[in-house]
Amino acid sequence: MTPSDIEPKAVSKRGRLLRAIPWAVFFIALFLLVSHQLQWTRITVDSTTLILLGILLVCPFADQIRRIRFGEFEAEIDPSEVRKVKQEADKHLDTEGVLGTTAPVIGAVGDELLDLFEKDHALALARLRIDLERALGQLYASSVTGAKQKRPLGLIGMIRILTQSGVLPPQLSYTIRDVIALCNRAIHGEYVRPVDARSILDIGIHVLQHVESAVEAAVIRPKESKVISSSEVDSHRDAKYRVTTIVPLVENPVQNVRILDQEGLDMFLEGYDEHAEFLVGIERVGNGE
Repeated sequence: MTPSDIEPKAVSKRGRLLRAIPWAVFFIALFLLVSHQLQWTRITVDSTTLILLGILLVCPFADQIRRIRFGEFEAEIDPSEVRKVKQEADKHLDTEGVLGTTAPVIGAVGDELLDLFEKDHALALARLRIDLERALGQLYASSVTGAKQKRPLGLIGMIRILTQSGVLPPQLSYTIRDVIALCNRAIHGEYVRPVDARSILDIGIHVLQHVESAVEAAVIRPKESKVISSSEVDSHRDAKYRVTTIVPLVENPVQNVRILDQEGLDMFLEGYDEHAEFLVGIERVGNGE
């Protein structure tokens, strides 16, 4: 038997023990209340203890208390609301099956959200809300003219302008609004069943991928395009380039200069986001230097 086989069993035993503790407390509290009711002289229970025992009796059933009602207000996200959002997402995004039985293609951010969900499903929805706002902010800054000079907008304001400008399809913006609304309610304390939270998270991850793809397209979109000759293509392919980068050290930052051909550029730019330096210039220097 390997350590990996032992660990799940140990976790399972620990989980059963933790679940048993509230019930042990429940039966002890019940015994004390019964003894008080029967007025056993050897066991004395005062009024304060009675109140505490009453609270202890409720503890094992705390997970079943899912709704807090004040008049017409219910602090719970109804499962029917989540189903409706999922149906609308399937229809608007034309992804029938992807948001259902088939899981969406998950990126790094999606993996982090799913890992967090296993620990705390409400916290995962809060993180989803943050990631959506981050991605939409990036899309707004890279797509809307003069966005950086304008007064910062709220999340709904950014979605409205992105939709009006054609950057976000209306179908996608509807689903984004629905997901954000459910996340906001969960953040503010409304109960959401884990199975419903997972549905919201799956929809949100898929939406987030759409937004991040739009961000990438907006950032790398050419500012100008023109037709060139085959000889110009060959000339650029055979040329060498001066590549200038900066290593932003806390003390004594360093500027690096490399002379690279196309093969060297490909090698340098592959996995560039993992480099501890950033690119500040690429200029052609001819066929050598």
